[in-house]
Amino acid sequence: MINDIEARKKISEAIGNSLDDLVRERMTGLVEEPDITSRVGQRLEDKFHGKTLGGYRIRVISETITSHGSKSLEKPMGTDLYFAVEVEDGRGLKISKGVLVQAKRLDRVAGSDLAEQCRRMNLITKKGSVVWLYDKSGIKVARSTDVERGNMSPVSNSKFFYLVLKCTIGDKRKVPDGSFGDRSQLKTMLHTLGAKNAVWLELDRR
Repeated sequence: MINDIEARKKISEAIGNSLDDLVRERMTGLVEEPDITSRVGQRLEDKFHGKTLGGYRIRVISETITSHGSKSLEKPMGTDLYFAVEVEDGRGLKISKGVLVQAKRLDRVAGSDLAEQCRRMNLITKKGSVVWLYDKSGIKVARSTDVERGNMSPVSNSKFFYLVLKCTIGDKRKVPDGSFGDRSQLKTMLHTLGAKNAVWLELDRR
């Protein structure tokens, strides 16, 4: 997606550090995972929308819905957050990836149904499914395939975004139709995946 290593590193560190700060702020009390996850989109909009980093203009929109109704797919899918990342190079070539996120407090992983939730996400996409682990230092990220196998080897949040921008993580099939900014398409992805929160991130080479 982004071939320039320095640009990729600068963008991923900025986004990763911003979200780590959010988690550190919220983990001071007995906060639940949904409280943190619901704030991710707004944090990224506030920090990065309209800004330029590493030669890329950043645009962000987010959506949060409280209920999917009686036909919700949320439980079968196991998805808490959906990320769409779109990169356009200087020649107008666009590449988009989708990522499904299951969020857990690290201190509540033991005895949880995390492996089963990962199994459900892996049925949708193995390339684009990860787990975010919240603790007082920020966010650690593990691939859902590793979690399902019981071999969790988390990396930093910044490293996760670096791998997404390197095109190592993410699924080209799980992206919104249409142009960036179409909220109806973003909501369609939310309903399809049964997630409550979505972020659409566009990086446009200047």
